[in-house]
Amino acid sequence: MDKFKESRRIPSAGPSITEAEIELVSKAIKDGWGPKMSYYIDEFTDEFSKYVGMKYCLPTSHCTDAIHLAMRTLNLKPTDEVIVPDMTWVASAAPIIYVGAKPVLVDVDPKSWCITADQIEKSITPNTKAVVVVDLLGNMPEWDEIIKVCKKNNIVIIEDASEGIGATYKGKLAGTFGDISLFSFNATKLIQSGQGGMLCTNNEGTYKSAKLMSHHGMDKPLDGVGKYYWSDVLGYNYGWTNIQAALALAQLRRIDELLGYKKWLFNKYDDGLKSIPNLALSPSEENVSHTYWITTALINDYGITKEEFKVILDKNNIDIRPIFYPLSAMPPFENYVQKNMDEVNPVTYELSKYGVCLPNGNNLDDDDVEYVCHYFKKALNN
Repeated sequence: MDKFKESRRIPSAGPSITEAEIELVSKAIKDGWGPKMSYYIDEFTDEFSKYVGMKYCLPTSHCTDAIHLAMRTLNLKPTDEVIVPDMTWVASAAPIIYVGAKPVLVDVDPKSWCITADQIEKSITPNTKAVVVVDLLGNMPEWDEIIKVCKKNNIVIIEDASEGIGATYKGKLAGTFGDISLFSFNATKLIQSGQGGMLCTNNEGTYKSAKLMSHHGMDKPLDGVGKYYWSDVLGYNYGWTNIQAALALAQLRRIDELLGYKKWLFNKYDDGLKSIPNLALSPSEENVSHTYWITTALINDYGITKEEFKVILDKNNIDIRPIFYPLSAMPPFENYVQKNMDEVNPVTYELSKYGVCLPNGNNLDDDDVEYVCHYFKKALNN
């Protein structure tokens, strides 16, 4: 154990790069220019659309850009509200503020860690226009009830599936429940291209609006006749590159293999840590097929916070990441929340205090997992 510790650090995340990725990226570098400047982007977009089952897919440079475009297509006003879980990565909520609307931060389910229909329903006001539903950490919420509430109240569903690709609810894939759905391909995700995102929808008008804004508001004439470098609206530079798309394409073609690895890793952790009493690893609801993109654990029964736990594991060359902090506890959101948010959203605050993410890199083997489990148990005096 000590010899291993001195020779290598176990990272919190890491990609699976094979000859398939190297070959396709090399092709994009050599021939993805001029007439083929968008070839791999188009290939990835087409294959991703078929995989996820959404009619229109728009690649973006980041998932944050995709969320921003989604908000822009809603034409939100300063008085409008968008409900979003308090327990999520900041990019799920920040674009609400970008467009001048108000985020309404709500609590999550103690088992799935995702937003619930009850939390949405009790937070609806006459100003509520949309809800961001996050498929958190490879898990999914109880979608049937959420959809029922949103349809009843005419609320747009934006599904942040950036962490949920490959997960299913009642056999239906993550990213197919929202009026607009969003994905991420950054360096830690199941499918990765270094950076990158995707906006998906079955609404042609939403797609066209987002596409126009994604490239400086320029509507390139299909017949080659018309104004070039002409912006019809003020847009953004949210385009992707062929090289990134080639990498993501190779990853997408290996998605079953990548999902299989994550489930193998979860099962190894589950077996290695089963001797610890009351330790819950990546729980999910009966209707959900969890991807275990990241294996999580709650250490609330052991008198140690996530920060203290991280320091202990770090001394043993293990990079443990904490669960997200509540958005409502952060300075950028203080003008949108009331006092005592720990009492308003108690589940979020409890999960955040004691939740940790185990190393989930794609290059871990049996010895790595054994090493992590050894020091995990040691840190909890088990």
